[in-house]
Amino acid sequence: MPGAINAPWGKIVNQQADGGDGTFKDIEAIREHYAALGVDGTKPVYVYCRIGERASHTWYALSQILGYDVKLYDGSWTEWGNSVGVPVANPTLEASGGYSGLWGGQ
Repeated sequence: MPGAINAPWGKIVNQQADGGDGTFKDIEAIREHYAALGVDGTKPVYVYCRIGERASHTWYALSQILGYDVKLYDGSWTEWGNSVGVPVANPTLEASGGYSGLWGGQ
């Protein structure tokens, strides 16, 4: 989706591989993580993933922990990617100058 950024939900929890227990990191760490991605609560945010389950975690962190104005697009990529005539951004294609093996050429 044009304007989208990748913000994996696992970056804001205490990872078990690092000795954590899977709970959310502290509020300031969450705020700093999203601020580094350009999300600072000054404008509304729409979150999505493939079917909405991972995005609900991000929605919770942004809206309930940080108090930001957030909406969850529950149709997510499954609906958007299967719709005809909606804009789709492909950073891989753009970065390659128009060629992407993923899409089989130009």
